[in-house]
Amino acid sequence: MKGKALRRALAVDSQRVGSDVPLIVDTTELISPLMAQEMLQHNKRNRPINWRKVEEYADLMAQGKWQLHAQGIVLDTDGNVLTGQKRLWAVVYSGVNVYFRISRGNPADSAKLLDRGTPQTARDLAARGTGHRHSPVEASIARGYCALMGNLKPSTDVMAEVIETNSDIAAAVLAEVIGTKKTRAVVMVLAAICVAATSPEHARCIAAHVEFMSAQLVAQLVPATPQACWGRGAAFSLAMETAKRIVEGAERRTA
Repeated sequence: MKGKALRRALAVDSQRVGSDVPLIVDTTELISPLMAQEMLQHNKRNRPINWRKVEEYADLMAQGKWQLHAQGIVLDTDGNVLTGQKRLWAVVYSGVNVYFRISRGNPADSAKLLDRGTPQTARDLAARGTGHRHSPVEASIARGYCALMGNLKPSTDVMAEVIETNSDIAAAVLAEVIGTKKTRAVVMVLAAICVAATSPEHARCIAAHVEFMSAQLVAQLVPATPQACWGRGAAFSLAMETAKRIVEGAERRTA
């Protein structure tokens, strides 16, 4: 490097030139499924892939919900993928072109310092939409809600959407049952109420009888228990349908 190029480099990058600071170049690029496959050929020393997360990302991309943001694909000086493998596989499986920030020239050993943060939960994502925090009980209610909608393995994004969409009704039923122990039976009934209710006021009216309804649920599930059914595929679905019938019966009696 000499002449104008050298003077320009010294002017804009004087902290790096002649030092041990690596030259990292960040660009925004449209990555096609073919390009993603080519990049994944240089993905030999990465951690095990979370394929469920790949499916979540691919679904967002296929629906056009993926957005360009600062977290993209990080490559070392030889083009090896240091982080971003799930995003690249998602591009492959979604079959669509996606814009990413691509960071090239990172030291290979910096991979040990990447992706050490805590991933966002469904409650975290919902809070970004509603502007306030959501409790673990709300997340459990959302899981029961999803089961009644036929989704026994909702993604983090789906859970977040359910929490956010039903936040007013969930807040109403939780306000009504303050002081009541949130057993699995109670949570199942609360989830069924959130499905049945047409307004926060309607939800509070039904939730006033939550202890009676949860006792009915426990009795009707014998010899199984709400705890044993929670999150267990068909058993969970059956328990939630039972909770729904109990809530519908209580709703008719209070109408």
